[in-house]
Amino acid sequence: MKRIQERLTHLPHIGMRKIKSVLAIFVGFWIWQLIRLLAPSLEVHPIYIYIYGLLEVRESSEKTINFGKLRVKSTIVALLVGLPMLVLCDLLRGLTSVEWVRIAIEVGVVLVGVLLVLCVAELVECKSFCGLAAAIVIILLISHTINEPLIYAVLRSSQTVIGVSVAWLINVKLFPYPGKKATE
Repeated sequence: MKRIQERLTHLPHIGMRKIKSVLAIFVGFWIWQLIRLLAPSLEVHPIYIYIYGLLEVRESSEKTINFGKLRVKSTIVALLVGLPMLVLCDLLRGLTSVEWVRIAIEVGVVLVGVLLVLCVAELVECKSFCGLAAAIVIILLISHTINEPLIYAVLRSSQTVIGVSVAWLINVKLFPYPGKKATE
């Protein structure tokens, strides 16, 4: 009982970074709802806006700017590598109806796609975001429920850009860290 009391007296502080993170999700949601007015069939909750709006509210305005640029760049690299790999996977899977061969093809394409995107991301100086680029390629390649991979890629990248932009707006423009002026 004493441990519970100690933990309750030492609850985490709700500071500006937490408030800005929640605000980024809130603003991102409403921006997406405006977009949905033009395309009502889009999902209600923009998961990538939520994720990247949250992740890019960093401990400094400079980190928000720098990491946001790298996140967008690595997302684009992943999509540029992943989409051709997806086409290749579909072509190769169409060559056989044997399920285990199709699965082996998928695994092979995922492995090659991950290796390629890791190399390309490193070449374009996204070293700290190589893992993110690889994760995006994996998601793209194993998401067989997506009928239109190009539409998925556009939505995925646009939500990333919106999320990063909202974080930038909140963390750099509207509520810069103390001692810092809002950047232009």
